[in-house]
Amino acid sequence: MRRILWLAAVGVVVLAMAAPAMALDFKFGGEYRVRFYSGDNLGGNNPQGLFDHNNPNRNIRGAQLRVRPRFDVSDDNGNITATWRAEIGDVEFGNGGGAQGVVNGVNQTPSSARVGNGAGGSLGADGVNVETKWAYLDFAMPWNAPLRVRAGIQPWYLPKGIIVDDDVIGVRAYGTVKPVSYEVAWFRTSSGPIATAVPAGASGASNTVGGVATTSATGAALGAPSGTGGQATDNNFDWYQFRTDIAIAPWLNPGLYGLYGMNKATTAGSSTPADAYFIGFTATGKAGIVTYDFDFVYGSAEGGPNGTVVDTASGSFVKSTGWMADAGVHFPIGPVVLNLMASYATGDKQNGGNSEAFPYISPGWNGAGGGYELIGNGGNFDAIDATQDAPTNLWMLGGSVEYRPVKALWLRLTYGFVGFASAHGNCAIAPAAGSTKPCIGPRYDKLAAYHGGAGTPWLGQEISFRANYDVWTGFQVQGALGVLVPYSGVTATEYVLQLLYNF
Repeated sequence: MRRILWLAAVGVVVLAMAAPAMALDFKFGGEYRVRFYSGDNLGGNNPQGLFDHNNPNRNIRGAQLRVRPRFDVSDDNGNITATWRAEIGDVEFGNGGGAQGVVNGVNQTPSSARVGNGAGGSLGADGVNVETKWAYLDFAMPWNAPLRVRAGIQPWYLPKGIIVDDDVIGVRAYGTVKPVSYEVAWFRTSSGPIATAVPAGASGASNTVGGVATTSATGAALGAPSGTGGQATDNNFDWYQFRTDIAIAPWLNPGLYGLYGMNKATTAGSSTPADAYFIGFTATGKAGIVTYDFDFVYGSAEGGPNGTVVDTASGSFVKSTGWMADAGVHFPIGPVVLNLMASYATGDKQNGGNSEAFPYISPGWNGAGGGYELIGNGGNFDAIDATQDAPTNLWMLGGSVEYRPVKALWLRLTYGFVGFASAHGNCAIAPAAGSTKPCIGPRYDKLAAYHGGAGTPWLGQEISFRANYDVWTGFQVQGALGVLVPYSGVTATEYVLQLLYNF
């Protein structure tokens, strides 16, 4: 027996020496950001209160910390990679404390919310605030197939963030066979409310499920209830996507993408799913020294972007169908780059029919061409969302001038004129008489109030200034000043100083 065991041990050693050694590559990176911000007449992440000179607390100021460490593990030939990217933030200075106190004396009471993405900035500074931003496997298909698969929590972005710029959980398969790049994907954005029993509700009554209030003519609550602690029914919101891009020539790089959303997380009437779809075309190119970008998206969503908007008379979904176009042309002139930008997105006419508002998923649009600090999502400086993340019901004309006097310093001056595609697309405006269909889109209460509830032709004008200075490798000091002059009301301003270290 000992001889047999000895021979087996020798065989194991020989096989181990003959087998190829498996090497793993470990990478660590991160993004550290400290941001100081101040704003006046911005409404405090509540654009409905924008331009309100009667608000005594209209001056908003604060500081934030955000840390995003990233860990990647892969084999030595890149066939398989596992990624985890965490986030601590945005920790608002003074927000959420911890175990702090004076024994046998008078305590200064800190902000006590310890759990959350903004916790840990008050006395004690030990909030529970670590979150998962990305966590996925990314692997190549065998047999040298030109295809990779990424599964897990991952970034989801479509051109200019017009309809989506967020993190989701799902699976995508992608690859390139020059000159064509291709992708198909499935993402799940919601599993509906979790409930242990069907909430009571009479015909036409208001119900609340999972904190979501709704009205249904049949008395059925939005969202099929699930079993305790898990998914007992198919009440999911699933998205199916394809995308292809073709590098035809330097002057023409077109792309096409489409999405279908099957929404069973919300229902109206007899549990009918709320469907949504988008079709988008994008093109970029360079002719001589001039570059351009163009995007067009058509979309339709039953019940609006979140599938919860119903006709208060019939209980059926209000369909939101519209389109959006965004374009930019860029001219380098010596050390200066001149950018001309324009966009248009449809808005709700509130005339008693279905909505004409351009729908979306989870956008991060930064104004026409993606170059603005106040209009849209607010660019890199999104501490205060002054207007709206989606382009719905806005049109823009504008431009910017970029200048790099030395290698370490980049400057940009931007101007934009912003109007409403439909005066009644401002949902602070009352709908047509007798309409039972709620408005879909953004709302600006103060603009409507200044004009007795009537619509206005335009929102305002933005003038903003950006500066980035490279202090050390990967470390930038960034600053921004934005001014938004409204059609009516008080001018809004935003100031940001940001310290950013990427490695």
